[in-house]
Amino acid sequence: MTVVKCKCGEVEVHLSTTKPLFRLMCCCNDCNAILQWAAWKRGESFYPAFQGIDKIYMKNSLKVLKGENLLRWVKLTKESVCLRSITTCCYSSLFVENLSILGPKIACIDVDFCDVQGSQACEVTAQIFEKDVPSNRREAICESFNGPRFEAGPEETSMWPSVIPTILNAQSTEVIFPKGFNSLREIIERSVKSYGWINLEDYNNNNKAPIVLSGRN
Repeated sequence: MTVVKCKCGEVEVHLSTTKPLFRLMCCCNDCNAILQWAAWKRGESFYPAFQGIDKIYMKNSLKVLKGENLLRWVKLTKESVCLRSITTCCYSSLFVENLSILGPKIACIDVDFCDVQGSQACEVTAQIFEKDVPSNRREAICESFNGPRFEAGPEETSMWPSVIPTILNAQSTEVIFPKGFNSLREIIERSVKSYGWINLEDYNNNNKAPIVLSGRN
């Protein structure tokens, strides 16, 4: 079993497996915007530097042990299909659901921005969305990365020889739900029904820190 907690420990989620399906470093503007927004909400003096975000991908079978009332789901824009969970206690980034790319059987965990215990070690499969990295950060993020590198993501790239088979295999594997475990989708629907979405109104994928919010948080 893998245990995911927010940084302050008020939210705790269990996943039914310990073995990641694959692991990616994501350099997209969207992931970095969430980190900037969370830092702003915490009242930090400086936003995090633009970076590659370490993500592991697990079978989509979860159970919230405590703090479900503190989970909120962010849509960067009203049209977004990629949904990101943030905790209102300490603004940790926990999970990402992306049905358009990952499908319903895969849950993504932002391992650098929450506390993950019990998962098995997993080599990085690839680094993606390097096209979004600012020029002053390319040497630190891109040139120093040892492994497959891609300018975009799977929905925009014609050939991912080392990545696509891994994702396709994960999407085709049956997910077993032990008693009390659910998919991210069920957790999202309960949360949104009670609290609505968080939208970042000023976010337009231009790498500027979002400062205007709408929706309940």
